[in-house]
Amino acid sequence: MDFFISNGVPFFVQKSMKESYSLCFTSHDEVMFRDEEDHGMFVNVMAIEGFRTGTEIMSDAEMSNHVHINAFTDCPTVFAGRTRMAYTKYFNRKYGRNGRFGEKGTYILKVDGFNHQLVLSNYILRNGLHHCAAASAFGYPFCSVGEMFSKDLGTTLEPAFFTRREEIAGFLPRYADFPDTYVMDKNGIFLRSSFMEIRRTEQFYSSPRNFLYQMNRLTDETWIQDQLKDQTGKPITLADVEHVQDEKSIAELLNNEHGRNFNRAKMQDLDVCKLIDRELLPRHGCTSIYRAVDTPKKSIYGILRHDYRLPDIQIRRCLVWDGKN
Repeated sequence: MDFFISNGVPFFVQKSMKESYSLCFTSHDEVMFRDEEDHGMFVNVMAIEGFRTGTEIMSDAEMSNHVHINAFTDCPTVFAGRTRMAYTKYFNRKYGRNGRFGEKGTYILKVDGFNHQLVLSNYILRNGLHHCAAASAFGYPFCSVGEMFSKDLGTTLEPAFFTRREEIAGFLPRYADFPDTYVMDKNGIFLRSSFMEIRRTEQFYSSPRNFLYQMNRLTDETWIQDQLKDQTGKPITLADVEHVQDEKSIAELLNNEHGRNFNRAKMQDLDVCKLIDRELLPRHGCTSIYRAVDTPKKSIYGILRHDYRLPDIQIRRCLVWDGKN
C-alpha cells in the first residue's frame, strides 16, 4: 500500500502500474542547498534512488527551499522518502547538522492526462522563472530545462565525463548502485541525459518550436481549457504544483513569468550562503553555520542586513536563525 496526497486529501492505494506524479518537498526555515556541490549531490541521489525504485524521472527543478520532480512510478512515497533520506544524510554529515531536513512529508499529486502532464512539465521547467531566480526558464541551471531539445536548440554541451564504473563509484557512497548506462561529468555529477526520460518528456511538446512557445507562454485560462480536453479530472494549477494556497503569493509567481522582475544584481540564496560559509563564518572561527552560536549569527545578520541590504527573511533562512537571542 502507498500513501499519497491528492488535492489535499490523503489516500491509501494498492501499488500497481506506473503513473505520473508531481512530487514537492519544502524547507522554508533553512535552505536546502548551500553550494553547487549540494545541488550536484541531490542529482546523484535522485538518479540512484530512481534506479533502485524503478522510477522514471521526467523533469526536475531544485530551488533554494523546495524541490519539484515529475516522475512515473508505482511507489511515489518510497522514491520520495529514499531520496529525501539519502540527501539529508549527506547534508547533515557535511554541515554537522542533526535531525529531519525540511517540512514533514512530501506533497504528492497524481497527474493523469496528456494536457495535465504538459502543464505540470511547464510549471516545473519554468520554476526558476516563477521564483525570480532567472530572467527566463533557460537561465536557471539547477533544472532539466537545458536538456530539452538540446541538439535542436544548439545547447548541447560536450563536457569531460566518466563512463567507467570504477571512476564513477569514486564520487558516490560506498554501496551506491547504478546501471552501466549512467554517465558522470568531471565534477562527479550524473548527466541528466543519462538517467532521465528526456526524450519522453519532449513528446509532450512535439517540436522544439512548440517547446520554446510553452516556455515563454503566459499562464491564462487556456491552460485550464486545454486540460479539460483530457476529461480525466480537475485541471492542475500553479497553486497545486507549488502546494501554496495564498493568492498573493501565487499572483506574484505568475507576475514573474514576464521576466521583468528578475534583477541580476540581486543576491540569490546560493550567493548568500557561499558568502556566509566561505567569508563571514571563518572570521568567527566557525566551519559550519550549524555549529555557530547565536552571537556570530547576530553579527553576520548585521553585516548582511546593513552592508548588503538583504531582506530579513532571506538572511534568517540562510543563517538558519530565528533571531530570538
